[in-house]
Amino acid sequence: MHQRGWHSSRCQRCDGKPKEIEAMLGLSELKQTKVYQEAKQEGLDEGRQEGQLKAKLEAIPRMMQLGLNLEMIAEGLDLPLKVVQPAAQSFAEQNVAAFMELLNHQRELFSAQDLANLAELIKPLPDKIENLSYAIAQWCKQDGYSAQLQAWRHLLSGLWAATVEQLLASNLESLDTPSPALNKAMLQQAIESGESSK
Repeated sequence: MHQRGWHSSRCQRCDGKPKEIEAMLGLSELKQTKVYQEAKQEGLDEGRQEGQLKAKLEAIPRMMQLGLNLEMIAEGLDLPLKVVQPAAQSFAEQNVAAFMELLNHQRELFSAQDLANLAELIKPLPDKIENLSYAIAQWCKQDGYSAQLQAWRHLLSGLWAATVEQLLASNLESLDTPSPALNKAMLQQAIESGESSK
């Protein structure tokens, strides 16, 4: 049955006896060593820390939509500001990009009056992606805009999850805050092209 030290797939001596196999391979003794115990604990701790970091990163866009500034978010989540800044920048860009996607491809969600109100809302704002993102979030939360809010959140859910995974895979301590790829003029253009098509 045993050839060259290997067991056949149906070895009668070992079949269904995991404790005996463990003893034969010396795993019980290995699991008792200090090195094994420390490595196991380290792995558990790292997994726990990554889970906590993931939860904190996932909270950033919601905190932004509540109007908290980056310093408050960093303090509230006990994260360095240099970690929160690039994450917040990415989330703000995604918020604006997703809203522009709605304006360009789901115009039926917006009446001519909605588009006029949006244009007036955006006009006085500074050309900062965070301000634009927050204004959009507040507009969507108003009574009568639940369809827009739901469609916007649907687009954002996958984007936010992907961003969190990208952030977790990167060295958060050395992230640079990227220059925004979107700006106020691009958002205004999306609103205006929606207005002209109504």
